[in-house]
Amino acid sequence: MKTLLTRAVRRLALLSACLLFSVPVLAGVRLEAPEKAARGDAFLAQAISDQPVRHFVFHWMGKTFTATAQADSQNSGQWRAVILLPVPLDEKAAGLELGVAAVPEVKKAKSAAPTAQTSLALYDKDRPVQKLMVDKKYVNPPASQLARIKNDREKVRQALAQPLPERLWTMPLARPVPGGVSSLFGIKRVFNGQPRSVHRGLDLRGAQGSPIQACADGQVALVDNLYFSGNVVYINHGEGVFSSYLHMSEAKVRPGERVRKGQIVGLVGATGRVTGPHLHLSLIVQGQSVDPQPFLAASYVPAGADSARTAHGLPGVSGVQRLPSANSANSGSQAQ
Repeated sequence: MKTLLTRAVRRLALLSACLLFSVPVLAGVRLEAPEKAARGDAFLAQAISDQPVRHFVFHWMGKTFTATAQADSQNSGQWRAVILLPVPLDEKAAGLELGVAAVPEVKKAKSAAPTAQTSLALYDKDRPVQKLMVDKKYVNPPASQLARIKNDREKVRQALAQPLPERLWTMPLARPVPGGVSSLFGIKRVFNGQPRSVHRGLDLRGAQGSPIQACADGQVALVDNLYFSGNVVYINHGEGVFSSYLHMSEAKVRPGERVRKGQIVGLVGATGRVTGPHLHLSLIVQGQSVDPQPFLAASYVPAGADSARTAHGLPGVSGVQRLPSANSANSGSQAQ
């Protein structure tokens, strides 16, 4: 009798635990990620399950990010998801932990405890100082423009908050213009002798009126004229990844429009805070601006040359830990 009572108590305790932690998590999940990442960069992480699963939940920097799982066409019986995660430029930690869990329903994702974990060591890239001369109204905006600037920031915030759960991006990202880099991501900016915030984008050379191509498939989240950024297009590529194209002379798409990788979305210009025509390209990952350069294709493919594009797959995640270092900035027109 005592033995039966003990067993009953144990079963009751187990049942209570199951009710308390009611989120089903699949075992046998593997996690692939680079061993290190630079502050200001993003990195690819991949989750693999030997059991059918609909979603993977990645735990990173105190937040959870859900990615849709897909059956692996090359390895029967495996389900995979790839996600892009950011390392903030101002992150102070020497290293961070990454975890993942497999869950059957998105609504239960936040409560899913990681079943596989790894750690990433963080390091700094060289971030030089860049001195530029621009119209003084872009260094110390007049009081009459402050409300507009605040409103511009709210427009961008709302655009970046638009959900798109399906992943439309593939790697590498298409180069939006053929020109080289004129200003690197993360450099410290000094405008007219006054220090300002770091440059959270990549400036690419381009002649006035040159076509700008979308880096990846997506949905247009914002088309507008902003005080500092001039004419802009923001594209939502799904699962927390956005690209933006600043200082354009003209936009060629509309909000809500679906675009394809390589599609012309605007023309190079010199609107907003600039020293001349060029494209400022931003990559925003899970709400953080990161360096786009490591993910751009090595060569530019003109619009319409789809047969030459080979960017419809994802590179091996292990290769991300050998991201190419950014080249030194060359002279040329600069941006915001």
